[in-house]
Formats: sequence, structure tokens, C-alpha cells
Amino acid sequence: MSTTAPVTDVTERHRFNIPRLAAYLADAVEDFGADLSVQQFQGGASNPTFLLTTRQGDSEARYVLRKKPPGDLLASAHQVDREYKVMKALGQTDVPV
Repeated sequence: MSTTAPVTDVTERHRFNIPRLAAYLADAVEDFGADLSVQQFQGGASNPTFLLTTRQGDSEARYVLRKKPPGDLLASAHQVDREYKVMKALGQTDVPV
């Protein structure tokens, strides 16, 4: 049984520049891969979450991207930078992130 949330095409409201993201990640992530594909997870919390898939030879790699939603936000809401700090700290432990 799969526990993966359903994914769909990125909604119009949450679209972004995929070629620009691919270029950035190719520079920032070792062995990022090619042919970036982006889908959006459905449901979940208020920060839009995306499944990124790249081709690496005969296999594929998957990544998750979260971003702030568009529009005006409360100062304390949608702090994906706070999530990043926590995940970065946990990445140095045995806790999977």
C-alpha cells in the first residue's frame, strides 16, 4: 500500500519558473540530474508542496520543494525558512528529513 500523497499538475495559482529552478538546482545540488519534472502534492498544510523528479542515467531522483503561498501573509505564518533551519539541523542526526 502506498503512503504517497496524490500529485497533480501544478495549479495556476502556484506556478513558477521551472527552467529557472532547474538551473539553480543544477548548480546547488550535487548530481541533481536532468529533465526536471514538477508536480504538486494535493491536500496537506498551507504551504504548497511539490514533487520534483529528475533523470539520472537510467534511474530517477525525487525531491520535495515547499514554498510560501502567494499573496499577503501574516508575519508569523508560512515560515518555510524556519522549516529549513529545523530540517538542516536534523540532517546532521539519524532523523530522516
